[in-house]
Amino acid sequence: MSEANTEVRGRPGGGRGKVALRFAWTIASAAALGALGLAFWGWVRQIDPSSWDDWADVTVRTVKVLLLSDIYFDADHVGAEPMWQFVWARALGVVASVIIATRLILLGIGARLSEWLYRFWINKHDVIVGDGPAAREYASAHNQMFPKRKAIHLAEEDQPGAHRLATYERRGPLKAQLRRAAGKKARRFVVDEADDADTWQTAQAAARRYPKAEVLAHISDPWMRDRLSRERGAHKLTAFSYASGAARQVMLAHPPYLLARNLAAPVQHILLVGFGQVGQELAREFIATSVVPGERKLMITVIDPEVERKLAPDFINRHETLMKHVDFRFIAGDIRLDQEKLAASLKERTQVSPVCAAYVAIDQDARPLALAYSWRAAALRHQLFVAPIFLCAQHGAGLPPVRHGSGIVGGDEELQEEREKQAVAQGQLCNLRVVSFGAWPAAFDGAGLLEPRHDMLARRYHEEHERLRIDRERREVGAVSQGQIAWDELPDQARTSVRRAVAHLRAKAHVAGFDLDRWLSSSGARATHEAPPAHNDIRLDDADQADLLMRLEHQRWMLDRFLDGWRPGKRSDYHRTRASLIAFDNLEASDRNKDASVAATAKTVMKEWNGKRKPR
Repeated sequence: MSEANTEVRGRPGGGRGKVALRFAWTIASAAALGALGLAFWGWVRQIDPSSWDDWADVTVRTVKVLLLSDIYFDADHVGAEPMWQFVWARALGVVASVIIATRLILLGIGARLSEWLYRFWINKHDVIVGDGPAAREYASAHNQMFPKRKAIHLAEEDQPGAHRLATYERRGPLKAQLRRAAGKKARRFVVDEADDADTWQTAQAAARRYPKAEVLAHISDPWMRDRLSRERGAHKLTAFSYASGAARQVMLAHPPYLLARNLAAPVQHILLVGFGQVGQELAREFIATSVVPGERKLMITVIDPEVERKLAPDFINRHETLMKHVDFRFIAGDIRLDQEKLAASLKERTQVSPVCAAYVAIDQDARPLALAYSWRAAALRHQLFVAPIFLCAQHGAGLPPVRHGSGIVGGDEELQEEREKQAVAQGQLCNLRVVSFGAWPAAFDGAGLLEPRHDMLARRYHEEHERLRIDRERREVGAVSQGQIAWDELPDQARTSVRRAVAHLRAKAHVAGFDLDRWLSSSGARATHEAPPAHNDIRLDDADQADLLMRLEHQRWMLDRFLDGWRPGKRSDYHRTRASLIAFDNLEASDRNKDASVAATAKTVMKEWNGKRKPR
């Protein structure tokens, strides 16, 4: 909730402070044991005990070495010249006593002092607000994702701290919570209150209070996120979701068009098992990131027990125009219960084009890992497909990671057993291999949260595209219709479209002839904000390639518009209609030039993000 009745307290755990504390306790323990041993030795020699009373006296005098007792320098007890055991026992006792006393004092005031010092010195840190799954996972993976960045987590429940991460219990109004978390110096706020309405309320309050910071709100409901994206709110307030991030990451890590090429498929055809939030986001990201030239429609086959009764009608009603441009097929059922029926339906679909990728995206309670292997067994038994099976698992499901790219999918069926062994040994994809996607750090990557600066690449893409627009208008009409629009002035829906255009850079590089598969697999994991260095492959002076890229961009742009509910018609932002939502050959020259400027923008951005130097 945005007005939690709490107080901020807590401190970072681990790191140098924990090491120093262990060192201090080690010194104190060693000094105390040494002092007790020397004192005991000295008093045994001094008293020469012969009875139980004498031994009791030795024990009492020995313990007093830790109580800063003066008897060790009292001539009446130790003589005019104390034995060396008493001198060293006294010294070590002072060391141990001082360290222990200091620690006891710090237990009383040290926590608040540590908090104050942490907030005083912290700068350009992350503030994580809430107890929702995204907030908890972002805090848990923070050190892994950002090795040098500090963070403060404002949480209702007590959670363990970590190096460079402080967990503060929430008390008082939100304004006080954010102030105590040094919100004024924060670079980013990540908000997830577990309830979308509360999350958006808290995120808006943080964005208004700290307009220079990035505010990222985890909105799990895709329709609410779409509705919020149409509202013009705080410039640096952005909604994201686990589902969309996980879907984009897997689509960019293992592009379906590369898998379709390896399998000699005439068109990209993906199978979605489960059509909840993740399943629907997979469909959207497939359409947004994977369109390549071709006369035939992208194919999506959806299998879910509830798809015909509830899920499909809802999706179709929201994407009425899109359904005319993408070949969707919805099939109700569960492979574990209706194997023969589903096998027959899917075989009918694969007569058009084989499945190039299958995605299992169901709730954890429905045992997704078992379902994935059930599909693998059914695919082998009925010869349904040989594509890899991607399993959505927030924590990996115990499956080993694989390198990005298409691996060794395809090839001679007679050598599949040997190829599978090779793939497992080398960490690659292969036919019917079950691999996981959707681990939280990967989903944050897909949502753009791992960029050095959120939307860094999208901002540069928009900046270059605007520059080319202004140049084009000056050449064509001699005047500029509108000055350069800053990224922060764009409505969030327009920024979403730019992010989709950036996500399509890899497909454009592939179409231009760049070896995308080799680039993807050359590193253990390519972040989704990395652009391939394909600027030399995009040859704008080649008329055939320029025409191909223009047609591709227009096709991508139309699907992007259809995803957001736009329709052909007279231009109207209110009614979401555009006259240019027509075939490329029917476009006017000015609209074709817009598509040409996108290819030029892609070339420039890929040159800057070529991995050899830091982007602007």
